[in-house]
Amino acid sequence: MFNIVTPTYNRKDLISRVYDSLRKQTFKDFKWIIVDDGSSDNTKELIQTWQKETEDFEIEYYYLDQNVGKPEAVNFGLQKCDRPYTIIADSDDTHVPNTLSDLKSIWDVINLSSHNICAIWTLVIDEDNNVKGDKFPKDWWQVGFKERVLDLKNQLHGDKWHCWNTEILKAHPLYSDDGCHIGESHTWNRINKKHDFLCVNINHLKAHITEQSLITSKRSRKAEARGAYYSGYYGLKDVSTSAIISNKYYRYIAFEYAKSKFYYSDKKLKLSFSKYLVSLAIFILLIPNRLLNKL
Repeated sequence: MFNIVTPTYNRKDLISRVYDSLRKQTFKDFKWIIVDDGSSDNTKELIQTWQKETEDFEIEYYYLDQNVGKPEAVNFGLQKCDRPYTIIADSDDTHVPNTLSDLKSIWDVINLSSHNICAIWTLVIDEDNNVKGDKFPKDWWQVGFKERVLDLKNQLHGDKWHCWNTEILKAHPLYSDDGCHIGESHTWNRINKKHDFLCVNINHLKAHITEQSLITSKRSRKAEARGAYYSGYYGLKDVSTSAIISNKYYRYIAFEYAKSKFYYSDKKLKLSFSKYLVSLAIFILLIPNRLLNKL
């Protein structure tokens, strides 16, 4: 029923967290797809050991000769998915034992009601079992992009976790660039503009912070600017200038895009001149308040 895609890079000492939590799942109709993004730490030998000893679920292992980064590793894994629903499981996180059982029950309800739902979103807890960030404003909240992002007065903070309709996710691969990190939220928002999410206030994923975690890693100013540039491009390329001006969410992206242009630009992938002018105007108008807030 489920594909579980785990991209990994030199996580031999951490990926056992995922393996152990999958072994504890009460529902075992799933396939674990591991995409090794060019590891040099004997991850392959560890996975081969698990493949030999594991009988209650299937493990597929793929090794990429070149390190391409998480988004491309995920996109590679998506092409190997052949079951109806897909989960992206980072190689240093764990899941509560009833995760897949819960998701099966929820998908069964969704399928009976025939709604335009492409993903189930649930909550994330930290190592102390506290919910990271905000809960959803409503339980079993079927929501599109406009209601979830543009019209919501107080943006939801903190991590959320997802289980996707496989065919829809495969049709919308993650945005990627080999020189920076592009926020996955831009891919999720692109999907949410066409399909609804079902947001449920239940804890499934436990996030662990390590020195190798993306959110704790240090990046150069140029790499950060490059990430903001492409995030701005993908976030605004299909949005009208009037929408950029009238929506706080888009104004934030426009501000970051204009700011990034001082350090990075791409002649092939860039916003139209009118959108850049709007972004620059927003940057000029907002920069005084941004500077004051830092004092």
